[in-house]
Amino acid sequence: MGLPEVADLASNFAVMVRVQGPDPKGLKMRNHAFHHYNSGKTMLSASGTIYPASYGTAAVDSDSKLTPSESFLVLTVASVIEPFVSQPDRESMSKVQDKPRLIPGAQIDILMGKSMIDGDVDALPWLPAELIKMVNIPQSSAAVQSLIEASCGSLENSWEVGWSLASHSSGPQHLTDGSRAQVIQSSFPNRWPLVRMESSNPILMGQSATRVALLAIPSKYVLDSPKLQMSIPKRGDLLLAMGSPFGILSPLHFFNNISVGSIGNSYPPGSFTRSLLMADIRCLPGMEGSPVFSDQSGFIGLLTRPLRQKISGTEIQMVIPWEAIISACNDLEEPDVAHKENNNDIGKMNSGEESSKGLVSPVEKAINSICLITTDDGSWASGVLLNKQGLVLTNAHLLEPWRFGKTVANSDRNETGQEAATLANIHLKHETCSGIELSQNLHPKNVKAADNSMSCYALTGRSSSSLNHKNIRVRLDFMDPWMWTDAKMVYISKGPLDVALLQLEVAPDQLCPIVVDVHCPPPGSKAFVIGHGLFGPRCDFLPSACLGVIAKVIETTRSSQSVERFPAMLETTAAVHPGSSGGAVVNSDGCMIGLVTSNAKHGGGTVIPHLNFSIPCAALEPIMKFAKDMKDPSFLEELEKPNENLSSVWALMPPLYPKPAPSPQLPADGDNKGPKGSRFAKFLADRNALLKSSSAATGKDHLSSKL
Repeated sequence: MGLPEVADLASNFAVMVRVQGPDPKGLKMRNHAFHHYNSGKTMLSASGTIYPASYGTAAVDSDSKLTPSESFLVLTVASVIEPFVSQPDRESMSKVQDKPRLIPGAQIDILMGKSMIDGDVDALPWLPAELIKMVNIPQSSAAVQSLIEASCGSLENSWEVGWSLASHSSGPQHLTDGSRAQVIQSSFPNRWPLVRMESSNPILMGQSATRVALLAIPSKYVLDSPKLQMSIPKRGDLLLAMGSPFGILSPLHFFNNISVGSIGNSYPPGSFTRSLLMADIRCLPGMEGSPVFSDQSGFIGLLTRPLRQKISGTEIQMVIPWEAIISACNDLEEPDVAHKENNNDIGKMNSGEESSKGLVSPVEKAINSICLITTDDGSWASGVLLNKQGLVLTNAHLLEPWRFGKTVANSDRNETGQEAATLANIHLKHETCSGIELSQNLHPKNVKAADNSMSCYALTGRSSSSLNHKNIRVRLDFMDPWMWTDAKMVYISKGPLDVALLQLEVAPDQLCPIVVDVHCPPPGSKAFVIGHGLFGPRCDFLPSACLGVIAKVIETTRSSQSVERFPAMLETTAAVHPGSSGGAVVNSDGCMIGLVTSNAKHGGGTVIPHLNFSIPCAALEPIMKFAKDMKDPSFLEELEKPNENLSSVWALMPPLYPKPAPSPQLPADGDNKGPKGSRFAKFLADRNALLKSSSAATGKDHLSSKL
């Protein structure tokens, strides 16, 4: 099924939720990225999902105007409704509440896709909805809480919940209703005690981010809806979200917009029951509550507000899986599951074995070859397993950051003035992050000591003591449980490429080496960036997979005398975040086509995740040849040779072209010492005299011919 067909199906379930009520002091817009305020009345909007299933009589209050047999449920995020909940119920929001009360004058309306009318926006058929229940999702809130707590104590890597467009310090942006709608900055100070408590308490932050609201609408408005089937996606799978960003500004323009991305990660790692999904998708405020579908039209879950890194402003979109929602809402019936794995398949996926049912995707198989690398200075990065002997490929800047203008691996790379001018306020940033040193050391029974007879001196010309100046540890994520082992550096390139090789001290039998493709990938082809971006060792995440395409392949020659060209750099549109350095760029077949190395950032310090640079496997072919048996280090000598063309590519400088031949000199003028104006005037006078003489001679010739 194609994405247009999935979008058509999604339009049957995606709705817009509008909540409005009295707000004389303008306090209801707290921490909302946008709202509509007019004459003491505030209006908020979000997206929602029709859930065409019975929800049981237990969820219906005795005062409800609707019965289960004549109504359908709408799922949305509770954050859009909470400002209009009565104060006593809002203070006890952490508990499951049946029929929380709204403040007097507040109302909830639903706009459905099948009832949209082109033309007058005021004539849109808004349907009244009734608030049935506010439900906490314990599994999902615990996952968000663990992520926030894991970053406590690190200002650089700390997280909070909410959109970057919402100013959490000076107030949110809102819309005023005048002759022209405009976005202005609220002047109200942030003094709501509950909001301040939620912004500092990880438990309350997790609950607030994942709490959902159940609304009821009359079933007569939901006619001929297709059957909703559930899906359990895997990392790298495509997804489609349909929602209404900035919906109240103009429903005619923003209602049911589409956003497409992929599943980046899931929590808890390696578990069959997902409690939280991390989506690599671009969304805007107002899309929270959107239904999320797989590329096979299966319902995945409900979009919620993103996790936002405080320093960088990076947003990670979160999806609450349907199984977590149903587990928390006892009154909901579980619809059919379109695609479901079993625990045996999960175990085979983690161990790198092929599933008998073919459920292990090529991307999932490639993820088993990615490991997490930590050093004793608190930095972490990613690595790629190259063979069964435990040889790991990563970036050299993790181990020798000073070579790239850094004091530690997580600092920015500094360029020369010439490079900075060439890049026009954009310069490279090697994606290494700060983390914490771990003492965990889990060793399964079926492990063996790696063959470390390889001579470091033979590979680098230096003694091993000079190489192993850092305590390096590697986490093998495909093991169950995870395994930590020490590693030593056996090779680090002093040439133009940012590469290094590590050797595991202990190599388990289940190692899953990556499959390499040294052919040049065509621009426009799919590319997955796999690595430990953003989430460090404490977050207990498996490698993430971010989807993009090959934006450009930069080629160069192997020497100034050579005419043979080879791929020197890959640019992708996939998101690359700090910690992804040393990860793999893989194609849709799960084959590695490049090594993630760096991305770009503005001169002001803002990282550009979707502008990144990787070393093509074609340029790493000497390493791949050496990794086959690790007996011939002469393969690596090719990487040590100086190459000005390759160096200029990775310095983001123009190619080195031969100097042009000097231009021929014009005949010198007799009066070279005169000013430019006088020389030009003399030139014009001489030219006019020449033209006159030529014209006179021509005129005589014509006259004689006529006679």
